[in-house]
Amino acid sequence: MHCYYCGWRFEVSARAQSTSCPKCNRALMVSDIVVQKLSPVSSVQTCGRVVVKRSGRVIAKNVTAQLGVEVLGVMNADVASTGPVVIGPKAQWKGRCVAPTVVVNKGAQIAGYFEITGKAPSSSEGVESPTDAADASG
Repeated sequence: MHCYYCGWRFEVSARAQSTSCPKCNRALMVSDIVVQKLSPVSSVQTCGRVVVKRSGRVIAKNVTAQLGVEVLGVMNADVASTGPVVIGPKAQWKGRCVAPTVVVNKGAQIAGYFEITGKAPSSSEGVESPTDAADASG
């Protein structure tokens, strides 16, 4: 995974719910975020996925999800994802979206700017290996 603040890539246990970035020391959410009701927040950030269920509504300034976004309900935010974005058949979307792929199902209502990057970040960019850590320590 990589830090959604500084972009540093590092490995974390598959069971982790949260962690901190070894480079910038900021707290990171690792688990998926599932929204099942109205969620008016300033931002939503996770190294996992954001899933908005049919009854869910996200009203936020920014949403960052590294593994992707799935919207079956309402998304009213600017979204950045390094994973795929899927907008369901009865979903409503309002806002900007930057992602490698976007799937809009028939029947979805969308309004906003979509930037399709076509690729996820390099998997080796910024990854700290054990030898790098040993070299850095002395």
